[in-house]
Amino acid sequence: MFELSRNEFTKVLPMFSKIQNKAVFAFSVIEQTQKGKIFINRKIDPTAAFLTSCGGFYCLVGTASDHSFNDAVANFLNHKDNHIGFYALAMFTDEWERAFQKYRLVHANKIKRTYFHFNDRRFFEISKDIHIKIDEGLHYEILNEDISNRYREDFYTYYKLVWDSNKHFNERGLGHFITKENKIISVCSSPYVGGGFAEIDMITIEEHQWKGLATKVGIGFIKDCRSKNLIPNWSCHSDNPISISLANKLGFDPIAEHPMYWYNV
Repeated sequence: MFELSRNEFTKVLPMFSKIQNKAVFAFSVIEQTQKGKIFINRKIDPTAAFLTSCGGFYCLVGTASDHSFNDAVANFLNHKDNHIGFYALAMFTDEWERAFQKYRLVHANKIKRTYFHFNDRRFFEISKDIHIKIDEGLHYEILNEDISNRYREDFYTYYKLVWDSNKHFNERGLGHFITKENKIISVCSSPYVGGGFAEIDMITIEEHQWKGLATKVGIGFIKDCRSKNLIPNWSCHSDNPISISLANKLGFDPIAEHPMYWYNV
């Protein structure tokens, strides 16, 4: 397989025409908002591509009929030095799923991922009837340099991978936070932004769950997206009923379920 230079990344865009919001991380890489690599099966008129993002989300697109390319991808996946200790390989067609059934991907488990479409009209109807007041002593904050630094350094260091600097995250990302005594207790933020979409990542620490905080920051995040002409995006593991329920509550409709190889060592 052949690795593309950064100025060649757009060469693979036609292969993503049917993927759209299922791979926001891929568009982020193609647009060079966030770092990643792209490999193709041949230099002229490629028919398959393998994309990796700095945060460990990977995908295969195009057709799966080039066996030499598939072998090369499998070899890449089975070399732990190619990964950050984690990867999630998304496949969006039955063809890719069948092609990789013959490979043994070391330490990778096959799971299902559910993808959603944002229903703007439904969100508007839902959100106008949701009024969540946060308890005294809690504070609502929108992404800023101070809270961004605390988030990346202390709360969720994954964001040091996907956003290579605090400045970059503040300029290109989104985040809505609820804090208590200057500590983050609930957050809705964007690990990836690309293709006109902002991926949703939501965390509420256990002792503050079931108080409506996730809904509060989720609504704020979505409204922030719309003000910036971005479409909020949601995907989650198919065996996560809490995430699926919250997605529905915030106006997201399920559109597809696809396999994903989940590697974590």
